[in-house]
Amino acid sequence: MNQNLKRKELDKVLDFLEQNRLFSGIVLLSEEGKTFYKRAIGKRNNSSKQSLDAVFEIASLSKSFTALAIMILFEEKKLTIDDNLKKFFPFLPYENITIKNLLTHTSGLPDYMEWFEHPSNWDPNKIATNKDVVKFLKDEKPEVLFHVNEKWEYCNTGYVLLAEIIEMVSRIEYGEFLQKRIFTPLNMFNTSTYSQFLDSEIENFSAGFIYDWEQDLYRLPTEMEEHKYVYFFGGVKGDGGIKSTVDDLLKWERAIYNNDLVSEQTKESIIDPVFIKGEAANGYCPCLHENLGGYGLGWKIEDHPQYKKIIFHDGYWAGYYSVLISYKESNKAIIILNNLDFTDNELNKTPYFLTLTLEKILFGEKAGLQKFEQLIMSNH
Repeated sequence: MNQNLKRKELDKVLDFLEQNRLFSGIVLLSEEGKTFYKRAIGKRNNSSKQSLDAVFEIASLSKSFTALAIMILFEEKKLTIDDNLKKFFPFLPYENITIKNLLTHTSGLPDYMEWFEHPSNWDPNKIATNKDVVKFLKDEKPEVLFHVNEKWEYCNTGYVLLAEIIEMVSRIEYGEFLQKRIFTPLNMFNTSTYSQFLDSEIENFSAGFIYDWEQDLYRLPTEMEEHKYVYFFGGVKGDGGIKSTVDDLLKWERAIYNNDLVSEQTKESIIDPVFIKGEAANGYCPCLHENLGGYGLGWKIEDHPQYKKIIFHDGYWAGYYSVLISYKESNKAIIILNNLDFTDNELNKTPYFLTLTLEKILFGEKAGLQKFEQLIMSNH
């Protein structure tokens, strides 16, 4: 299927999503590193339509940047990935955890978010920072969930600690380090660690909406009790918190394989899934398809029978969903930045179904709308 036919198929899908109010945001598809389809639908905020240059919260996709920053410092011999956590945080009660464990989610550390979400532990009107997360670990000494390297469990806490290590070792603030050493060299001029609640406004920022589809009602997460966390986690960085655009993220996708920031060997190690004893070499991390994948350094990695090696990361935050998917062998990519979250859980499957639908079209198959039609049916 040539690119013109693919564009027609893509339009058919996005027209349907637009007409049925199922998506707000931007999709970008590329082949050989060149964008061949880019489209914005929905609304950027209460007064403007969505635009191609809009800036979104990319949430956990930020982990891939934190990991590269660590590897830049590793190459400068400022740290090694086998360095012990105690070297940086002698006062924390955890033994034998290394930087590599933090990078690969094998530390066993508990996730900090749950504790902060209890109003008896943290005032929801106060914005937490990384220092508060470290203080929580120091004062509360939460138990590890498993012994180091025993298994794999996704852990935001590890990436907050990595951001702190970057600051200690480089003596530069985390956001500034990324700006100087990653965003600027890669010409990612619309990417930053801007905090919506702490910094002055940025241009073209997409508000994340919580949408009641039945009533056609848009609300902001901060107006809703269950999503208040977006406010009080507004100062935490490393595990999320980066803001970016689809064009900048395409530069980031290119940089996975081609960048001068680290050596070839380091680039390889970043996209090499970590071995977890007792697990299939590539079967412990939930990925895009039924077969499970592995995790490298800040990237999820999947070996697909048809699409071969897939390197990707997704991110979720109230009002936002982001995903960057790179198909290494075929040199194709998909980027989705979405600012619409539904009050109805079934409808929240839309971005995932959209991802699989775009993938089919990218690889030359026709795409059906049945999955989306079913979602609408289940809501009537």
